[in-house]
Amino acid sequence: MEIKNTVQGLCQKFNTANPYQLADNLGIRIYYYDLGTIRGYYYKAFNIKQIVLHNGLAEHIEKFVLAHEIGHSVMHPDCNTPFLQSTFYSVDKLEIQANKFAAELIIQDIELMEHWDYTIAQWAAFYGLPREIIELRLK
Repeated sequence: MEIKNTVQGLCQKFNTANPYQLADNLGIRIYYYDLGTIRGYYYKAFNIKQIVLHNGLAEHIEKFVLAHEIGHSVMHPDCNTPFLQSTFYSVDKLEIQANKFAAELIIQDIELMEHWDYTIAQWAAFYGLPREIIELRLK
């Protein structure tokens, strides 16, 4: 599955790149709980897609985590993710795919073109994300 095409298709279909609106349009329920060190997870129960987010995340991190979990719901719809490692630096294939999905959704091509001269460090500061996520998006 070509992740970039999947993200672009969803954005076009629903006319938004906003992960909150995408979740709503996809019928995904979002819940907030104190998850300790876990940022969030996706699961499907009784055919209902659900995302649980830690209620103490900074806004820019919450947006990325939501996009990441939407990635799971789209690319791995029947694979519940609470057991997966909750880190930006995972080597797990499913987690890397979800990170790539989130990076494609959050960092739009138009912004890359408008600020083509930014360094990876500048992009990381602009989005408040680790440089590894920026590097994943630019690959």
